Amino acid sequence: MSYSGSTAGFLSAGQVLISQTLAQLRLAQRTPLTVTCSGEARYLVPDLEQWAFERSVSLGTCDSLVGAMMQVSTRLGSGDIACGDDPALGFTPQLIVVVDSDQGLVLAGEVSNRQVTWCQPVASDSEARAVVTLACSQRVEAQHFADLGKHAEAIALRRQATATEGRLVDPFWRDAAQLAFLQRRAA
Repeated sequence: MSYSGSTAGFLSAGQVLISQTLAQLRLAQRTPLTVTCSGEARYLVPDLEQWAFERSVSLGTCDSLVGAMMQVSTRLGSGDIACGDDPALGFTPQLIVVVDSDQGLVLAGEVSNRQVTWCQPVASDSEARAVVTLACSQRVEAQHFADLGKHAEAIALRRQATATEGRLVDPFWRDAAQLAFLQRRAA
């Protein structure tokens, strides 16, 4: 018995090696990944506690997406995220962002109760456009609430819009981010 089908879809061992090497080189050019946490800083002194302000804190760099996700889980779990050396300044983490060396978004996640819920990355450009439209409408609604003096609602909608934008993963990272997201979700 002989096989008469085409072998055009198969790659030689040399082509596979070259393809893998080029992929590794492209990946190396976009690392290390930088992990930051944004949140709300507030003085724990009774006279100043009503003044809260947004702050970003660097959590460091990693050479892989899995390493960045593990670093975030460890730091959040231990409560090891602060926005300065001042013991009177409390920090409530709200959003984790992982970016590459070109400032492309790799992954983002919302923080609650010392755990991160990673945002599902968009899978296509058309889905990215829909996410942008949704985030814009959330920001418009937030401005409407602010104009009405409903500041708590406006702040909540702005945070929701920021989390929605966290789905806008750079096209280079979409497949890796989607895979990491699905693995985390299954665990």
